[in-house]
Amino acid sequence: MNFSTMGYFIAVAEERSFTKAADRLGITQQTLSAHIAGVERELGARLLVRKVPLELTYAGEVFLGYARKMQALERSMQQEFLDIAGDERGLLRVGIASTRSHFIMPRSIAAFQKKHPGIEVDLLEAENEELVASLRAGQLDLIVATVTRDIPGLSVHGLYQEEVVLVVARELLSTLYGDKADEVASEVERTHTLAPLASCPFLLLGKRDVPGDLARHIFREAGITPFVRVTSSNTETLLDLCARGAGAFFCPRRLVFSSLTEEQQEAVRIIHLGPRARYWICAAWRASDHVWSATEGFYETLKEEVGAS
Repeated sequence: MNFSTMGYFIAVAEERSFTKAADRLGITQQTLSAHIAGVERELGARLLVRKVPLELTYAGEVFLGYARKMQALERSMQQEFLDIAGDERGLLRVGIASTRSHFIMPRSIAAFQKKHPGIEVDLLEAENEELVASLRAGQLDLIVATVTRDIPGLSVHGLYQEEVVLVVARELLSTLYGDKADEVASEVERTHTLAPLASCPFLLLGKRDVPGDLARHIFREAGITPFVRVTSSNTETLLDLCARGAGAFFCPRRLVFSSLTEEQQEAVRIIHLGPRARYWICAAWRASDHVWSATEGFYETLKEEVGAS
């Protein structure tokens, strides 16, 4: 058993197919199947239920945990020796929610690669929970996400406070509330309750996205069942729909100003929702005796490009 064994099994476990895993690894299906069978003989336990799709046995789940730890250890070792050799090459795997990738990553990656031209960045956009799970499993080197500081095995560092605001087209407010449009919006901002907007249509992100989860919490507090026109995981699409008057949208404030034109910004009303709509966005990586210089360098770039803005 060696590091390759771990990589082979992880691929099979993730793809749930010898054919797909073999394609991913660039080896034949017969070679891969024989290799996994050899591991099962060595361990004295079945790791897979061989049906379509493949399933992991209890032993397989346990072995997968060890395999991921060993793969992460191998990667950490390789990174440390790159640093010892002063070799600034390699692949930095970065994860971020698509909600904020648009206004954080283009300038951050560009600035980072000016300083570290030999480092390739592999960017994964996913929901917050998936990012944390992938980081803990050793599949990512660094994430930008909402991460609590008490997660075992992670090193978590605050970047900036994000604020979710309620964005609604002024034309939609006027259509719904006439001369009282400004009064209604001001009442929501003053009381931080959505009751005055009970008749307004809404656009919502998914439940596992922080703004979407916050929106549902505020609806419950107000005791209203929202009229939802569109649900999507694409923040930019919903923001564009919002600017066109399709509905009110809970959105990170920074994204409003980075995505909408000045004309669109003037055509919408931004309603602040108080302290509960603010939360920390953090950079996190796996806690280790040695942190790869590329990981630390990317964090420093994030602080320069995002934390100060």
